[in-house]
Amino acid sequence: MKTKVMLLSTLTLAATALMSCGGGEGKLKVGILQFGSFEALEKAKQGFVDVLEKSDLKDKIAIDVKNAAANGADNVSMASTLASNSDLVYGVATPSASALKNAVDSIASPAPVLFSAVTNALGAKLVKDLDKPDGNCTGVLDIGPIAEELEILSKFDGVDNVVSFFTSTEVNSVYQVEIAEKWMDENNIAHSRKTITSASEISSALAAIPDDVDAIFLPTDDTIANSISLVKSANEARTSKLFVVGSDTGLAGSCTFAMGVDYYQCGVQAGNMAVDLLKKNKTIAQIPVQTCDVSKIVVNKTWAESLGQTIPAEVLAIEGIEIL
Repeated sequence: MKTKVMLLSTLTLAATALMSCGGGEGKLKVGILQFGSFEALEKAKQGFVDVLEKSDLKDKIAIDVKNAAANGADNVSMASTLASNSDLVYGVATPSASALKNAVDSIASPAPVLFSAVTNALGAKLVKDLDKPDGNCTGVLDIGPIAEELEILSKFDGVDNVVSFFTSTEVNSVYQVEIAEKWMDENNIAHSRKTITSASEISSALAAIPDDVDAIFLPTDDTIANSISLVKSANEARTSKLFVVGSDTGLAGSCTFAMGVDYYQCGVQAGNMAVDLLKKNKTIAQIPVQTCDVSKIVVNKTWAESLGQTIPAEVLAIEGIEIL
């Protein structure tokens, strides 16, 4: 009798332990890997999660979110864990999307890979064809209106020489800088590059920019975005203050103005893809890579004026502009 009681107690404890694991048994498992914690990636994650939680699949899905905190080794390790335990994975930013795709491919997992906050999916080898993905991966691009950004920058008095500031190892950044440089060549604006390999180099690199440079162009660069406050403080410390234009409105607090896609909308679009895939309404091959539908512009008038800079009236009059 004592043995039966002990056995019953053991089984009860085991059942309780299983229930406390989050109730994910039998549910579709969605793994999210976010490369860093800055605003753009938080919004891209949240838009995706909100779509799933508002869909008719909400009670059938268990979501596991991991954040690599911009640590490359953790990013790869987390990708491996998610690839082994998910029915679908979502990478927020190129490093995380690439790590997930590599992990899924290495174990021949059938889990589809979705991405957002990625600028150059072809260059990152996430897909071979944007219109007809032929592998296990598709998603939403965050390429912003670079030509429009630079057109607005050219309206500022005295902007004749622009430096592109970015991380040399980030393929997305290089891709955007090449687009920007082509526009500047066509519009007779002098330009140069200043690159870093890690956030620890930001302050010294900005201090070394020559005084004849008027402005900085910041692409959507994960390393710089994760330490954007260093860009602001380094510019404030310069004798010759630089106009700063960012390709992500989440950076506006440290920029003269920023213009880019709405990252929450990027997440929403990727979330809609996830619903179609989880319901098996579509396959990856039937979901072309999309670009984000919505862009925004934010001008940091208060900070610019504290540096002695003037925002042109025609810039402040742009329809839909947000002014800080």
